[in-house]
Amino acid sequence: MKIVKLTRYKIFSLTTIVFIIIIVSCKFNNDQDINNEELRAIWLHQGVFDKSEKIARSGIIDLFNSYKEIGVNNLFCYNTLMEQHDLGWDYLQILIDEGHKCGIKIHPVFCPGHKVKIEDEIKDHPEWLIHGLDSTIYPNLNLTIPGARNYWMCKITKALDYDIDGIHLDYLRFPVNQQFSYDSITCSRFKQQFGYSPVEVAHNCGSMIWCEWIKWNADQVTALLREIRETIDRSGKNILLGADVFPDYASAQILTGQGWDSWIEEGSVDFVCPMLYTNNSELFGDYVARAVELSGNDCAVYPGIGVATTHNKITKELLIEEISIAREKGAGGVAFFSGYSFNKEFRDTLKTTVFSNRQPENVPR
Repeated sequence: MKIVKLTRYKIFSLTTIVFIIIIVSCKFNNDQDINNEELRAIWLHQGVFDKSEKIARSGIIDLFNSYKEIGVNNLFCYNTLMEQHDLGWDYLQILIDEGHKCGIKIHPVFCPGHKVKIEDEIKDHPEWLIHGLDSTIYPNLNLTIPGARNYWMCKITKALDYDIDGIHLDYLRFPVNQQFSYDSITCSRFKQQFGYSPVEVAHNCGSMIWCEWIKWNADQVTALLREIRETIDRSGKNILLGADVFPDYASAQILTGQGWDSWIEEGSVDFVCPMLYTNNSELFGDYVARAVELSGNDCAVYPGIGVATTHNKITKELLIEEISIAREKGAGGVAFFSGYSFNKEFRDTLKTTVFSNRQPENVPR
């Protein structure tokens, strides 16, 4: 057997290499821990703040500092663009400036399927609106119409001019209970593909054409999502795309055209926020587990906890319980609806309990 004699220089070199490997390994593991930090988000409405720029900025600073104390690191912000509010000053830029000082990421929210004001561009294009079976016109955009989709694409493109951290989609669906549009343009497009108009067949699951009508509308919503994803990718910006979704993807697709299981499967979204607004903690846990299982490694899941919604009004004890359940079921964090109701009392409670361990100040962007 050949005996290798190590000189003092060789021993020093070997020790140095081992030391460097340990340091690099520790740094890599620390970076992993930071990048995998728990998401703590809040849906934030512009109406929380005063209309005066000076007073609003002061309010934003105070609120963001209180969020920072409990490790809130992401905000989903409504009505941020100049054309979406009547403030007369750049609300989104102030959110970004003050948010980034506190290590908080800013995600402007867009709501394609929500009610819209019948004015300006929309008033000039009544064909963009949903037409019911009885010819009633509803103040919601028909997401199957290219012009209506482009309306939202233009707004999202404007948001990409800012140093935002993500685009967040709410109401990426039709109104509940199959409120699809039966205007002549939409019905004609469907008939060209399937041979029948949706008004010509039975409106129940015994009709295969009706089943295809439901799937077709869901496909149109998904097509809009793909357009948004492609626009973000073309921008070259390293930002996230998230979406609020109804608790159960199967019923959501049938009733609203929101088939979010396919969004995850094809990688169109980086994360989903199932809106699990309930005071039934067992049910909350079941739906978190389903979403986590469905997403696998393809998409992050951040369940939405309703603090005060049309479906529930939570207690401090239940808030703590649902956060703990979300962790146990493997969710990557939680989001609270909304900034209106997520008040100091709730923040103080979390600060001394499940959020007592503050997140790192330098949140990666």
